[in-house]
Amino acid sequence: MSELRVNRLAEQIKKEITYVLATKVKNHDLGFVTVTEVALTGDYSQAKVFYTVLGGEREKEKTKEAFKKIKGFVKSEVAKKIKIRKFPELIFQYDTTAEYALHIESLIASVSKKENNEE
Repeated sequence: MSELRVNRLAEQIKKEITYVLATKVKNHDLGFVTVTEVALTGDYSQAKVFYTVLGGEREKEKTKEAFKKIKGFVKSEVAKKIKIRKFPELIFQYDTTAEYALHIESLIASVSKKENNEE
């Protein structure tokens, strides 16, 4: 399949998952979640749904468990809106990009601070 079509479908899946989470899911263990990206395989068999959650480790764990419980419901609701022959399996995965960026930023700041102290 063309990369453009895969990207377009991934973006549409992201939009629909965000809508379903905001309006149809009534799970209190699901924290303040933001879907950051959907990575769809070229054969449409799997869609990795990357998300972030506001809070600490406890909220991350509760949200991870909540996604395990609601995965089937979310898939069925999104599949009703997006008509494709076989809807991909949804794999919810915590997005560590923001945490990694903060870590790199702090490393750069500490190196910069050491250089300023040496001068």
